[in-house]
Amino acid sequence: MFIYKIKNYKIKNCFRGVASLIVVISLGTLIFIVSLATSILAYYSNLNIDSNKKAIIANYAAYSGLQDALLKLERNKDYSSSFNLSVNGTNDVSVTVSGGTITSTATFSQISKKLQTVVVIDSTTGLITPTSTVELTL
Repeated sequence: MFIYKIKNYKIKNCFRGVASLIVVISLGTLIFIVSLATSILAYYSNLNIDSNKKAIIANYAAYSGLQDALLKLERNKDYSSSFNLSVNGTNDVSVTVSGGTITSTATFSQISKKLQTVVVIDSTTGLITPTSTVELTL
């Protein structure tokens, strides 16, 4: 009888840490999954921020093309032509002036923006009044 109790005691001690091992592995897996999901979200958030930055740079480059065309119209009210402008790189802004419409297209790192401004030019005084500026779809 005494030997049976010793064997029974040994068998109970053998399975004593199984529950804590299952809990530790479960919590470790949960922590791993949460950290992996956080890393993936941070990666895609960083890509989104980079894309927004490039879009803002392209928008300001296109706006610079509009401003340059307005300056050329101010110097010559009959100006009507197309030209390229280098803002962020070589010839990355294309500007077209025809009549009272100025169209500027800028490309920065595969992101393009196209802005159009409609102006009214007084034939007597040469006063240039921009009436509207809109972003066009490409």
